[in-house]
Order: sequence, then structure tokens, then C-alpha cells
Amino acid sequence: MENILMPTDFSNNAYSALFYAVKLLKGQASNFHLLNAYDEYTPLRGTLVEKNRANQLKAESIDGLQQIMHRIKLDFPKTKHTFRSISHHGALIPVLIEEVEARQIDLVVMGNSGCSEVEAIFLGSNALDTISSIKQCPVLTIPKELDFKPPKEIAFVTDYHHSYDAELLQPLLFIAKQYRAKISLMHIHEEEVLDETQEKNKSVLLKYLLPFEYKIYWMPLFKTKANSIQTFLDELDIDILTMVNYEHSFLKKVSREPVVKRMAFDLDIPFLIIPTND
Repeated sequence: MENILMPTDFSNNAYSALFYAVKLLKGQASNFHLLNAYDEYTPLRGTLVEKNRANQLKAESIDGLQQIMHRIKLDFPKTKHTFRSISHHGALIPVLIEEVEARQIDLVVMGNSGCSEVEAIFLGSNALDTISSIKQCPVLTIPKELDFKPPKEIAFVTDYHHSYDAELLQPLLFIAKQYRAKISLMHIHEEEVLDETQEKNKSVLLKYLLPFEYKIYWMPLFKTKANSIQTFLDELDIDILTMVNYEHSFLKKVSREPVVKRMAFDLDIPFLIIPTND
């Protein structure tokens, strides 16, 4: 986790996500890239009004980033981390994709406003768009103004339909190793027994988990998969939820459930999403 990208809109929610990430990764020296993407809109394209608006937004972006840098120095005077600011013109998602590639980003961290502020699906709309768009590295979403506590229970939700390797599991195992956290494998009981492929994938996964304390759980399928996951998180007092975002994954199915869109699945713990091209 050498290079961390932190998009910010200068809200308390965004700074709280930054604060959480700095604390979470305190065990190593990381480069935090603080990104503000600004994009003016005016119906008077190509006019002096548009140019003035663009200059104003650029100045506000630079000033906002300078204020964050000053606040970081006050909050973390002895940190091992380094911090760089990026003011970038453009819409958030294309800018994020560009910066992830250009700066060899290992992790994107962002605040998740949840359903209390956004009539959204699963997560705040920016967080959901980021999860759907960023394929090069994991994304960690942090609930609104969450206080940091060392994670001791990490949930990994899987259907065992896909294979696992060291690179894919690295973000999960990195955090678990740093905090000596217990890993709870959660599988929703949709079948009586696992098929041959699932058993093989499960066996490989457990080999990677041998150095860690872990436990396997089967959860009943409630009205929705989202309900099953939320119940599991609550019952085990989970600190971080982790899932792999396959192209045709369980995560995609969860995010499309109509009930999730209605109830917004407002997570109150960090959510680590690991992408893959499989």
C-alpha cells in the first residue's frame, strides 16, 4: 500500500475518510495523493463567463487543498506518511481513472455519505460510480465521519465461484496481518453442498488464510442477499467488510437488488472492494 489516492470535496466526510486511512496505514510509510476534481458547468460555453467560472473553481480547489495540507500537519505532526495535493480539472470518475494509472495507485479511499444524504443505490453515488469504474486497484469506502478503531474482525463475503491468488487477496491479508485481525468467511446458503469448482476455490482460499485466525460461516438467504450480509455484520460485530468485484459477481447482483435501492444498504463500517478482470 505505497500509493493512496484520496478524492476530496473538502467536506467533513471526506476529511474523516482521510483521517481513518492515515490511522489504518500507520504501520508503514505511504504516499497520500489528495485529489480535488473540479468541473465547471455553464450554458454559455466559450464565453468570458465560463472562463471566469473556471478560474474561480481552480482557485477554490487549490485553496481547499492547501487548507487540508495545513490541517494534516496539525493532526499528524509525526506521521511517516507523505502528502501531495492534486487539483485536476474534469469530472470525478474520468479524473480518478487517469490519476490511478498515472501515479500507480495501490488503493483509492473515499468517504461514503450513504442513504441519509443521497437517494442512492447501495452506497453514495460517487462511491458506487468509483467502485464500478476503478478496475486497477481496490477501493475502500469509509462511512460518514467514522471514528477509527483498530480492525479486529474482517468479513470476507464469497460464493466460492471464482479462483483466488496472492495478488487478489493482498489488500485483505495486508490489513489482517497489520492488526492481527480475525477473518470471517461468509457464504450465503443458496445450495445444499458446494460443487466441485466451489470446493476447489475454497481449498485454495483456505491455504492463503493458514497464517491467520479465521472461521467459516454459512448464512441463510433472507429476503435479499443484502439483508443476509447486514445481519451477519451486525451479529459478529464486524469492523471491515471485504468483497471481490468480479464482472458477473455476487457484489453486482447485490447492488442491483431492488430492495437495496430502496433501503440503500447504509453500511456503518468500512467496505473494501477488490476488483478483478475475471
